[in-house]
Amino acid sequence: MFGLEEPAGRQKPGRSGGFPNMASVGDFNVLGASIPATKVELSVSCRNLLDRDTFSKSDPICVLYTQAIGNKEWREFGRTEVIDNTLNPDFVRKFIMDYFFEERENLRFDFYDVDSKSPNLSKHDFLGQMFCTLGEIVGSQGSRLEKSIVADEVS
Repeated sequence: MFGLEEPAGRQKPGRSGGFPNMASVGDFNVLGASIPATKVELSVSCRNLLDRDTFSKSDPICVLYTQAIGNKEWREFGRTEVIDNTLNPDFVRKFIMDYFFEERENLRFDFYDVDSKSPNLSKHDFLGQMFCTLGEIVGSQGSRLEKSIVADEVS
């Protein structure tokens, strides 16, 4: 506990030492104070993706990026699994995020046709991207948002 205590033997009668009406560091933790948030789970599915493969259908993956508040930099948050030979993927891997009620959380979903085992996205064909905020998803009817994918890479 932080606080001032009188040296032993000089305490005033009726006091156990220290200052009984003062808060200690343990009573209030500035670092523990946080903005109200809740965990949300995002599922991604697509319909009618571009077909970039010649002899089969695309093997899509979704890459989620987030943009920090007051920052223009996009950071990769996570990736779904690759689903082979489909233009209508229902990705199984979900993104679990914190939703902060009072903050604008920008999201960017990029879609690629995976052509090799390389984790380097430049080695794969870009299919398109979609931008939204986490608030748009949470606030939409049934917490389900449908938007068109833009085929031109804007990032």
